[in-house]
Amino acid sequence: MAAAHGVQFEEILSRAGDAGLWQALIVLWSIVGSVLSGVHSFSSAFVGGEPEHRCVLPGELANETASEEQLHLWLPYNNATGQPASCERWDAAGGSRTVGCDAGWVYSRERFHSTIVSEWDLVCGRRWMMSTVQASYMFGIFCGSMISGVLSDQFGRRRVVCYSGVLFIISSLATAGAGSYASFVTLRFITAFSGVSIYNSMFILTMEVMGPRWRSLAGLVYQVPFSCGMMALSAAAYLVRDWRYLQLVISAPSVLMLGFWWVLPESPRWLIMQDRLPEALNVLVAAARRNKRTLPSDAEMMRMMSEFRAAETKLSPDDDEEPQRSALQSCANGIGEIFRLVGTPRMRRISLASFYNWLVVSLIYYGVTFNSADLSSSPYLAIFLAGLVEVPAVLLAVPLISRVGRRPTTVLTFLLAGAAILCIMAVPAGIAWPKLTLAMVGKFASSAGFAVIFLYTAEFFPTTLRNVGFGASSMCARMGSMAAPYVVDLLSPVHWAIPSCVFGLAGVTAALVALLLPETNGRRLPETVADIEQGAWHPAPRDGYQALHSTEP
Repeated sequence: MAAAHGVQFEEILSRAGDAGLWQALIVLWSIVGSVLSGVHSFSSAFVGGEPEHRCVLPGELANETASEEQLHLWLPYNNATGQPASCERWDAAGGSRTVGCDAGWVYSRERFHSTIVSEWDLVCGRRWMMSTVQASYMFGIFCGSMISGVLSDQFGRRRVVCYSGVLFIISSLATAGAGSYASFVTLRFITAFSGVSIYNSMFILTMEVMGPRWRSLAGLVYQVPFSCGMMALSAAAYLVRDWRYLQLVISAPSVLMLGFWWVLPESPRWLIMQDRLPEALNVLVAAARRNKRTLPSDAEMMRMMSEFRAAETKLSPDDDEEPQRSALQSCANGIGEIFRLVGTPRMRRISLASFYNWLVVSLIYYGVTFNSADLSSSPYLAIFLAGLVEVPAVLLAVPLISRVGRRPTTVLTFLLAGAAILCIMAVPAGIAWPKLTLAMVGKFASSAGFAVIFLYTAEFFPTTLRNVGFGASSMCARMGSMAAPYVVDLLSPVHWAIPSCVFGLAGVTAALVALLLPETNGRRLPETVADIEQGAWHPAPRDGYQALHSTEP
């Protein structure tokens, strides 16, 4: 929160340059973490790709290829597709009773040479274990998002990024040598935990060193490398078909994160608020030198930083007047804040609508991406296109919400995503390209919806509950992302169209639920729950509206 009177941090930063080479280098280094986050978030589509498989036939040797005659004698065939059953065989040659694949499976090497599915037999009755691989990764993001924020505020942005980088390097590279399913899932969880810690802390650092005019652009640019990571993953997976080598290939670039220790500065804003003014001055001097700017005298800079900190401290509760809360008291207070989100009628309507929309947009975003790999004849092309369509979706989202409005844009993106995905069910099973096209329309809309709701949510919660409301909504998004792989992996074997039905209906219902949210475009933000209950959504002055977009995210 900016100081209401006196010196503001933006004024201090402008003396050292608020959009120069120093900031550009920080953004450039942030790309490393963003790209690798995109790579590893979707790597399970290839590392855990499911090859075509069938039961091992009685008496069949490991390196032996069964003849077509033997396959027809021992395996039930699907009359519609002409393919043998994947999870059962006849109890005897030409029999009439089916049994499970008690002798194991034979896996095709046409698409994947080796995956964790073929190595640990994560098929049929064990298919849920593959879903858990991706769900555990999302759970790592869930935990990392909560904990890294606390650590970043306590120990600094740079320290969290640097230590998380080391943890990311170790865990991602070690995953390639995982000897068991349990160790693989554990290492993936650690990779997700450290990856999101880097992603979030670098985002905060980037926003805190950028000038107000450039923060929106920097925020958009920060999301684009994530999509580029998805595209790079597809290219790497196409060239490297063995999962262990692929894991090494996509993890090796993480050693660049060691550079964080030498090149990343600490946030000068955070240092000032921690009363570490000499260190903040050193950072600003380095920034001014890189940006070719001349700072005022050290004494003048120290005066400005002291004034800013004094003003900020007055706007916060005085630590001397209030005893330190224990961890248990802080936890209880946090729970109480969450209950305030649903304690009054209008506040409850807005909160529940926000929770549902975040859950659905994340469910669709991840679900459609993974399901498109199943719908397409080439998972490599599907994931590449899913990353490609995300770039224009993110870039178009912010101008759209300013022209059309927050609520109409949110409704439109959910409707478009839901309608496109539902249309997939009308495409005959044997035709792949219309399904992939519709899936990409759904991915485009869900990506735009994610960008819109991210900005929208920060505006319809009151100031007193904005952080807790945003955090609770984000938690619901993680629940959606954890549910997505189970919908795809466990329901698609029942019928290929069921996941599309689930995601499509979820999108349509989310569009209807979004109508319950208030329009905030050009309106003053509510300060308290009482403002929400009174419907205090008054038009803001032009200068006040722009000030909203120049503050910290």
